[in-house]
Amino acid sequence: MTNKLFYDDPYICESEGKIVDIKEKDNKYEVVLDKTSFYPEGGGQPCDLGTINGIPVEYVYEKDDTIYHVMSVKPEGDTAKCKVDFNRRLDNIQQHTGEHLLSAAFFKLYGGVNCGFHMGDDYITVDIDMENVTPLMVKKIEDEANSYVYANVPTKTYFMSKSEAEKLPLRKAIKAEGRIRIVQLGDVDYSACCGTHVNRTGEVGIIKVLKTEKYKGMTRVYFKCGKRAFDQCAKEHEIVLELQKSLSIDEDNILNKVESNKDEITSLKKKVSDYKKTEAKGEAKKLTQNASNGVISAHYDDGDFSFIEAIYDDIKDEKFVAILTSGIDNRILFAQNGSDSIECGKIFKQNIKEYNGRGGGNAKRAQAAFKNKDDLSKFAEFLRNEAK
Repeated sequence: MTNKLFYDDPYICESEGKIVDIKEKDNKYEVVLDKTSFYPEGGGQPCDLGTINGIPVEYVYEKDDTIYHVMSVKPEGDTAKCKVDFNRRLDNIQQHTGEHLLSAAFFKLYGGVNCGFHMGDDYITVDIDMENVTPLMVKKIEDEANSYVYANVPTKTYFMSKSEAEKLPLRKAIKAEGRIRIVQLGDVDYSACCGTHVNRTGEVGIIKVLKTEKYKGMTRVYFKCGKRAFDQCAKEHEIVLELQKSLSIDEDNILNKVESNKDEITSLKKKVSDYKKTEAKGEAKKLTQNASNGVISAHYDDGDFSFIEAIYDDIKDEKFVAILTSGIDNRILFAQNGSDSIECGKIFKQNIKEYNGRGGGNAKRAQAAFKNKDDLSKFAEFLRNEAK
């Protein structure tokens, strides 16, 4: 059995122990100490990282009350000087205690039970057994959880039998057997948990809910605590400052300005679309008048694929074979109205790879995209010869 120093002091990051065993496995060394400050992965919490005798510890896990420190280099001697990454430890205990407080708020206000917990490098989530959680509910829960932080109540941890633990006001049933470790946060929350936690809830700093989404009949809640939450708020504040500068407006009117700009953009897009349709009609008329041997062929350096589609819409019922290309998108549209024997999709399937293109279609219409203008031009020329 390994003596777990992190249970005596959740902030302990340096310690000295005796190396009692080293197992070689999968080209790694699994080092066992008589006592350690390294927390092993468990309870939804990632393991600590750091060094032993200056050698990196890459992973830590526990099996049968023994903690294994996984390393690529075998430490020499009998003594192990442990040094845990303090910033990672602090982050883990802030997130984990914050998760307890947020879950307690869900349970107190709405009876929601935490059915899943994930703590990763990018985000933290809890899955609450409630299908519908409104923004107003999230605001109340967030305020409630942060009130527990501001109360700065002490954290107590202790072991007891399962039967004794079940007499406590637990918010979640205990699945484990044997001796149960209880984490008590004042009178706010009682939970069975093997993780490390702050000494007082004020050390969590802040709990910030980022978003919610529906997940398997429940609600998945994304959030951050402590330094992570501070960094998130600082990042978003910088964005707000840049928006204020860019829009020349104060913070309270940013949303109104954005909505106004969106309406203006929508109006301008409609005007541009109407203009393009008018331009496309004019192009279609010219193309049909200048068609040669039943073939319409044109390239538009400054036209995108939507423009050549608009042209095609005006000529698709005419008895022409159309070969239209876009220089902006390096795309081609090849079509006929059904009166010609040419099978557009078949031609593409049999030949397009020779020109480094990707696409396809049916007998009446096919389209494709190319890596460069040269391949597009060569394939268009090939189609013109096929259509003669």
